[in-house]
Amino acid sequence: MAEEIDVEMQDTGEFLASIRSTTGTDEIVLMFDDAEEVSDGVLGNDEASVRATVEFLLSHQPPGDLPDRIDLVDIAAAYDGAIESIRRLRD
Repeated sequence: MAEEIDVEMQDTGEFLASIRSTTGTDEIVLMFDDAEEVSDGVLGNDEASVRATVEFLLSHQPPGDLPDRIDLVDIAAAYDGAIESIRRLRD
């Protein structure tokens, strides 16, 4: 992947992901406060799970097309098999 992803916790359950690519830097805020509940304990409220989620999202759309804020609940609802795919990327 050509993108470089930096993840930093902003608040409990809230992470800022900076995605650097050849076209510049995009930032998104990911809400992960319900991560364990949404994923039945597969994903955690941690940087590794957030980084894997960003990688998953980037496999579906370019960084500039990602929303400014996104909740794991919405990702799980929008993509069939998202949680399992993110788990595989994290491992």
